[in-house]
Amino acid sequence: MIKKLFVILLSCLAVGTMLHLCSCSKPGGNANTLPPPPPASGEDDTTPGGNGGSGDGTPDTSDGTHCTDIGQTPIVLAYFTEYTEVLPEVSLLTHINYAHGRFANPSTGDGGIVITESKKAPIKDVVALKSVNPRLKVMLMIGGWGAHADGFSMMARDAAKRTAFCQSVKSLLDKHSLDGVDIDWEYPTQSADNETGADPSDTRNFNLVLKELRETIGTDKIISFASSSSAKYVDWPNAMKYLDYVNVMTYDMGAAPNGHNSPLHKSAVFNHRSWDESVDAHEKGGVPRDRMVMGVPFYGKAEKNPAEGTKIFDYSVRYYEIPDILNKGKYKGKDLVRPVTRAWEPSSMVPYLIDAAGKNVLSYDDPESVSAKGSYVRANGMLGAMFWEYRCDTDDHALLKALVKSIYNKESVLE
Repeated sequence: MIKKLFVILLSCLAVGTMLHLCSCSKPGGNANTLPPPPPASGEDDTTPGGNGGSGDGTPDTSDGTHCTDIGQTPIVLAYFTEYTEVLPEVSLLTHINYAHGRFANPSTGDGGIVITESKKAPIKDVVALKSVNPRLKVMLMIGGWGAHADGFSMMARDAAKRTAFCQSVKSLLDKHSLDGVDIDWEYPTQSADNETGADPSDTRNFNLVLKELRETIGTDKIISFASSSSAKYVDWPNAMKYLDYVNVMTYDMGAAPNGHNSPLHKSAVFNHRSWDESVDAHEKGGVPRDRMVMGVPFYGKAEKNPAEGTKIFDYSVRYYEIPDILNKGKYKGKDLVRPVTRAWEPSSMVPYLIDAAGKNVLSYDDPESVSAKGSYVRANGMLGAMFWEYRCDTDDHALLKALVKSIYNKESVLE
C-alpha cells in the first residue's frame, strides 16, 4: 500500500513539474494569461494591418510604457493652428494641440520637424498661459490632412530616419517646454491625395515609431494620435502600448446634401457612420473608452461640388459664420443666394440648414448638439472631447462654453 502511494506521489510531482515548465507567466503574473488579440485590419481584408514587433513579422510582446501624467481629466482639448490670431481662453481648456509641425523634407521624411507658428499667438505665449491654468498641457501636433502628412511613410520605413524624427521631436519639446506630441498621420497605408508615398508596411512601421518615440522622450511626455473615425489603418493592440490616448476624428463623416458632418447617433435620414459606430469600431479594435477623446467639429460641411448657379456656401463653413447666416441672411458679407432655415434631426441629434425646398444645404454643430456630445462623453466613460479648431468658434466661445458646461457641469475647467 505504501509503495503504491509513493508511485502516485512521484507521478503527481512529475506532472506538476511539466505544467510549471510549460507556463509562460512572468514572476508575479498569471500563467493563464491569454495571448494578445489579433491586430486590427487595415482598409480592407487585403490591406496589411501590421503586427508591430521587430519589423520582420515578430509580434511585439513588450508591456509598453505611458506618460505618468496626462493632465487634467475629463480632457477638453483644442486644436490651435498657426492661422489663429488670438490667444486661447485657457479657463475653458485642459489641453492644447499646437499646429502645425511638419517634415522639413516631406518627400523624403528626413531633415527633422519644423513648426509654423501663429504670429500673434506663438508657442511661447501659449505655454505662458500656464500662469492662468497651471494644469494646462500644451502639445505639438505634427502632420494633418493630405499633403500635410507627407514624410511619415518615408520616415517610418527607415531606421535612421525614425531615430532622427524622434530626436527632432524631443528637441522641440525641450526647446518650447511642451508636454507631448500628437501624431496626425492621415493615414498609415492610405494616402489622402496619392502623394504621401503610403506603403503597405506603414501600419507595422508606425508601431516602431511609437516604441522608439516613447523611449526617446520618456514617460513625462504625452503621445497621442489623431485617428480616423473608421478606426482603420492602425494595429491598436500594439500601438496602445505607447499611445496615452486617441483623438477620434468623429467628423467629416458626411456632408450636405446627403449626410451630416458629425451625427451622434445613426441618422434616420442619411446612411453613414455616426459617433456610436466610431466608438464601437475603436473599442473592437483595441482602444478602451477611457482612452478615447472624441472629436467635435466647430465647422460645418456644405455640398462639395454643387451644380452651376446653385452654390450657397463654401464646402467648409466655420461656426462663427452661422449667426449672420441665420439672423441676417448673409454669408461672407453678402446676401444669401436663397433663404435657409435651421432644422434638427432628432435621431442624430444634430442641426442642419435647409432651403425652401427642404434640401440639406449645410450640416454643422451648434450649442445644442455640442451639449449633447459633451453629455455623451460623460455618460459613456470617454476620456474627454477635442475639437477642430479653436478659431472656428464665435468670439464669445459659444461652442466651447457649451462643451465645458456639458462635461464639467460648470462654467470653467478651473477648480
